[in-house]
Amino acid sequence: MASERVEGTAFGVGLLRAIEGRVDPGRRLFEDPVAERLLTGWPAWVVRHRTARRAFMPLMELAAPGFFGGVVCRTRVIDDACRETLVAGVRQVVILGAGMDTRPYRMAAMRTARVWELDLPRVQAAKRARLGDPPGQVRYVPIDLAEGSLRETLAASGHDADLPTLVLCEGVTQYLPRTVVDSIFAYAGSLPTGSRLVFTYLPKTVLDDPEQARRVRRFHWQTGFDPADVPRHLADRGLTLTRDWDADQYRELLLRPLHRDLKVFEIERLAIAGTP
Repeated sequence: MASERVEGTAFGVGLLRAIEGRVDPGRRLFEDPVAERLLTGWPAWVVRHRTARRAFMPLMELAAPGFFGGVVCRTRVIDDACRETLVAGVRQVVILGAGMDTRPYRMAAMRTARVWELDLPRVQAAKRARLGDPPGQVRYVPIDLAEGSLRETLAASGHDADLPTLVLCEGVTQYLPRTVVDSIFAYAGSLPTGSRLVFTYLPKTVLDDPEQARRVRRFHWQTGFDPADVPRHLADRGLTLTRDWDADQYRELLLRPLHRDLKVFEIERLAIAGTP
């Protein structure tokens, strides 16, 4: 993965989360007071000024319809999955392609866990420059997921593969070769009972859709899955699918109760799986 593209994507997601933080508290999907600290220049200015946000959002929707809605909804679902898993007693968290993920900085449940953030060195350096050194329970582990060994890298960094672990893989799988994604699934499936894998993925139809071809080339997307095949595919690697979120579920279960009418992109899903 080109470091510039990965870094840009990471900060773009951080911008959207910071904008969500300016939504009225009663309608906000999640709390992320750290997101704004990641921003500089025009993105920071946009977030701070209501008029700028109002002008920016229609442009954002025009360029990437439903992207804002999809990002903030998936953030909420992953936050909830983290809390549920950690409350159940899991005390290790691995964040793959961590980017500008702020969960270890903002979620109280994360303070009781050891956290490994894996990403490219350049992305980690940019994050450290804005947030300073990570909390004591967080370790930054530099790796190119497309090339390095996940198992060996984590073992060398102090992760105990004999203990249940929460593995987060948000906005990552489409950028990796299929063999690498399968190795991530297999690693998560090899972890002890009680472990959980939370990941986003593109339906294979997106990669095959001629109307998406330009976007696929632009973002160098490589891997997608047929949602109907995901349960079997995970089962073959030791995992049981427990939930597979799509745009309709985001709208019905997250946005409608808050009386929010957001477009949500149809090109990404979010799956939660565990080790039996």
